[in-house]
Amino acid sequence: MNNIQELIADGEITPIEAAQQLALVTSMLRQLKDSESVLRGYLTDHLDPKEHLTTALGVVSYKRGGEAKWRVKDPVAFGQWLARNGEESSVEEVLYPVEFITKPDAIEKLVRDHGGEQPDGVELSGGRADSVATSKVKAWSEVMADLTAQRQAGALLGIEQPPVGDIVEADGMGDMPVVEDNEGEDFSWDKI
Repeated sequence: MNNIQELIADGEITPIEAAQQLALVTSMLRQLKDSESVLRGYLTDHLDPKEHLTTALGVVSYKRGGEAKWRVKDPVAFGQWLARNGEESSVEEVLYPVEFITKPDAIEKLVRDHGGEQPDGVELSGGRADSVATSKVKAWSEVMADLTAQRQAGALLGIEQPPVGDIVEADGMGDMPVVEDNEGEDFSWDKI
């Protein structure tokens, strides 16, 4: 199986094909995330501490959680609270910039006014590259009800597909086609 990066580099994927695959991957990820959450919850409830299960695909181990601990998320607000509540000995006076100078435009001007020098205590952050968004992505159940989408999903996952002509029937539930391979064994996405 070629990976997506190689296919794109070789010019073998058009933008519409890439968009189709991105929508498919998004649908897969949603389904996988939901499944992962349910499976983690189930196994957390059913495994004992220090227990692990070894499967053909990997090892699942119980992971002990931690107790919640207090932490200071806003030192200034905490210091003000301490001072107001009789804990003056637990605070110290410090220099603190006034609000207007902490705005991005004001810092940009300071940097320019000081020859490009970055002031201590500030950082350049929040930038991000151009990207794309996915929306109106089909639910996984809709993807699995569409044989073409099933085949695309299988190809993305590197699953060998039986030939298209070998589809013999639906599984009786009206949503999962059953495909026979040359060996006569049934192929179904339910088995994956």
